Amino acid sequence: MDYGKEYLDKLFEMTKELIDEAKKNENKTKAIKKFEEKDRNLRIKITSEDKFFSAEYIKNVYNLNFIEWVCFLISITKEALNYYEFNIDSVEMASDIYSIDYQTKKNLEHKMISLCFDKKRKIDARIFDFVMSNGNSECDFKEIKVFFPNSENLQTERENYAVKISNICKKTKKNIYFFISGEKGIGKKTLVKRSSNICESGLVIVDLAKCEESENDFGEIMTAAFREVIILKGFLCFENFDSLKKNSFLRYNFIFDNSKNFTNITFFLSQTVISSEIENESIELLYIKLKKLNSAQTSCIWKESLKKIEIPENLNFSELANVFSFTPGQIKKTVRFLSGSILWGKKINQKEIYAAARNISEANFGGNASRIKSFYNWDDLILSDDLKSILKNACARIKFKSVVFEKWRMNKRLLYGNGLSLLFAGPSGTGKTMAAGIIAGELGLELYRVDLSHLVSKYIGETEKNLNNVFDEAKRSNVALLFDETDALFSKRTDVKDSRDRGANIEISYLLQKMEEFDGVCVMTTNLLENIDKAFFRRITYIIRFTLPNKLEREQIWKKMFSKYVPLAKDIDFDFLSKFEISGGNIKNAAVSAAFLAAQKKEKIENRHLVKALVEEFKKQGNTPIASEFEGYAHMMR
Repeated sequence: MDYGKEYLDKLFEMTKELIDEAKKNENKTKAIKKFEEKDRNLRIKITSEDKFFSAEYIKNVYNLNFIEWVCFLISITKEALNYYEFNIDSVEMASDIYSIDYQTKKNLEHKMISLCFDKKRKIDARIFDFVMSNGNSECDFKEIKVFFPNSENLQTERENYAVKISNICKKTKKNIYFFISGEKGIGKKTLVKRSSNICESGLVIVDLAKCEESENDFGEIMTAAFREVIILKGFLCFENFDSLKKNSFLRYNFIFDNSKNFTNITFFLSQTVISSEIENESIELLYIKLKKLNSAQTSCIWKESLKKIEIPENLNFSELANVFSFTPGQIKKTVRFLSGSILWGKKINQKEIYAAARNISEANFGGNASRIKSFYNWDDLILSDDLKSILKNACARIKFKSVVFEKWRMNKRLLYGNGLSLLFAGPSGTGKTMAAGIIAGELGLELYRVDLSHLVSKYIGETEKNLNNVFDEAKRSNVALLFDETDALFSKRTDVKDSRDRGANIEISYLLQKMEEFDGVCVMTTNLLENIDKAFFRRITYIIRFTLPNKLEREQIWKKMFSKYVPLAKDIDFDFLSKFEISGGNIKNAAVSAAFLAAQKKEKIENRHLVKALVEEFKKQGNTPIASEFEGYAHMMR
């Protein structure tokens, strides 16, 4: 027979007998003594057996005196046995049995309602389930999670923090409120769970974001949480504390004022630093701001997390950590996404891992930026070897930043961030946007073009706010940014004549500040480099000047426009076509137009199609083509 059930049956039998004796209203003293003797003998027996008994556990952790214990048992017995013949609530019944005075009865009522009873003064469902299951039930509030201490020695990347916190918790006799802040997914909850585990204490976590959206009464949720903490004899934690609405000062005060009454250790987790005004001298306040893990630590988390799935042996975890500056939470989501891909039958390689990482960090700029899809590679970019080399070196600053900035500690010599900023200058169509896409692709990042017309505002402070939102979202989603045609925003503002000029200077300064703080990739393009203030240059990692392609480069661009699937006639004169000094963008437009001219006639692309398309491109640019320049192909101009 189950020892827990056997113990409960004896308690119910004793309690029912006491109720029956009380109903007769005869010698209550004799009935009480008989009950107390049986209770004492039962306690001696269970103590000798050294087993867990839920009701006895509740009695001890709630520190119930004998009248409270009888009141508690009456509630449990009536609920378990549907024993409602004596139709008086438990407080009234216990008060009648012991003939207590008015004040003692009020004290009994207050304690039982705060600990064991619901609003109807019946035994709380959670307490009832805990007792009846001998401690094997769980809290059924979705806003509350309960964690029991376990024997697993799962250390975290912030083990030093966890050890310090646990040492403080073990030594202190005061109430301590820990305020832990840091961005979403950075590991705040993991740190608290690890600290609690070191202390061998249970942990009750209340998600205040869910509380704000919940249909459940806030007071009921808090009462359930406080009861769980007492049952566990553990710690209390409020996550998403900054999700409480600004007008929720009553909830703020309720949490701050009451938490200390149920546990001496309470944690408050938020993305921003919590501003608290707690003047209670019995409470110690300890603020901890978690910084992002460095690349070496992130690399270890990637390696440990990816052990759960089959991964390529040559995967460079250091490069993965450098490219995707993820929080532990984002890494876990990526691995979960990859697990689904395996079920779908996909083979996990580096490309799949990078794609999964991009998928879980999908950006949402709310119309301020749009994604640029780029399928180009280095071979598609027709530039001098020197310029290509500079662009590849720029990529290396991201791939190897953990070596230079962390292992070699070169970041100690820098005042600003460890990201990559590039300024591409040159005429339209020279490959600036293509180069930005290739860099993003080389690093496995998505590229988003920022719409400056949406960001710049005539209202003071609005442009800065918009820029801040863009960089925050880029950091969260781990994407590269492209500020295209930046002349309008970043042109020289040396002469300050009015408030508008002063505002423009503030906007530029703020952009520079955000660029320097940004650890990712930020590319800016301009058609007129001379219009950019020289003070801007020293704060850019690379300034690369794009020029119109020379004749050899133009011929390469023409040829690369046509893949093996394009039907080309043998009469195409690429040497002739490349003599015209136009940009790569113009060549692309002409090649595509020629393809459509041929397709609608169901013909191969011939030289005449290309010449005609080239003439149209000149006209589009406002130039009148001269027949003599087309030499022997002038007859193809029409």
